[in-house]
Amino acid sequence: MMTAVLIDDEPASLAALKLKIEKASDEITILKSFSSAVQALEQMEKLSPDVVFLDVEMPEMDGFSFMSHFADRSFEVIITTAHGEYAVQAIRQSALDFLLKPISNSDLTQAIDRLMQKVNAKKKAEKSAYSKLNALYDKVPVPSIRGITFVGVREILYLMSDGNYTTIYLENGQKIVSSRNLGDYETLMEGLSFFRIHHSTLINLAHIREYLRGEGGSVILTDGTELDVSKRKKKEFMETIGF
Repeated sequence: MMTAVLIDDEPASLAALKLKIEKASDEITILKSFSSAVQALEQMEKLSPDVVFLDVEMPEMDGFSFMSHFADRSFEVIITTAHGEYAVQAIRQSALDFLLKPISNSDLTQAIDRLMQKVNAKKKAEKSAYSKLNALYDKVPVPSIRGITFVGVREILYLMSDGNYTTIYLENGQKIVSSRNLGDYETLMEGLSFFRIHHSTLINLAHIREYLRGEGGSVILTDGTELDVSKRKKKEFMETIGF
């Protein structure tokens, strides 16, 4: 999953873009829409999206001024504007794509495909680096507001999505809030003993004590915590545990 922020001073354009993105891909979660680039700027660190769909001509702060506030940008930018003359400037400021309003479904789909390829390649590279660290030290680096905490893989019971953050629950009862989203951890822990039983929950299979049958069913972990398995994930989960 990827996360997105939309910025456009026209409410109708925001609503239309949100609807088109939701129809074009179920791999993008829209965290928030802003009608002001100034307001968006104040929340970017907290939201930490993978991509920003950004209008150019806006009062108070235009789209390119917004981009200039990020010297080392951690997110991709897709420009959305009715003014074709901004295409060259968009390229100079390293925008991933340039969509001319009214945005066609085909153009949006191509832009999203390009986005997914780039973001997934980046996450794959990060995963490779982290996997080497995991193999050497059997620990997962967890970025948080304070810095980075190194958590032993065997200590983790489960991880729960909290918007664009993740809460990690440990067997000693401790909880750690991470600034990474759950999708990042799913990618990072691929190949380890973790399974995403629900869109909001990633569990350590080594800590399953019991599975309770039901529409999707639920698992009980070694500390007694009961967590739902989604209907969509049930078949894959049962195959993973050997049933």
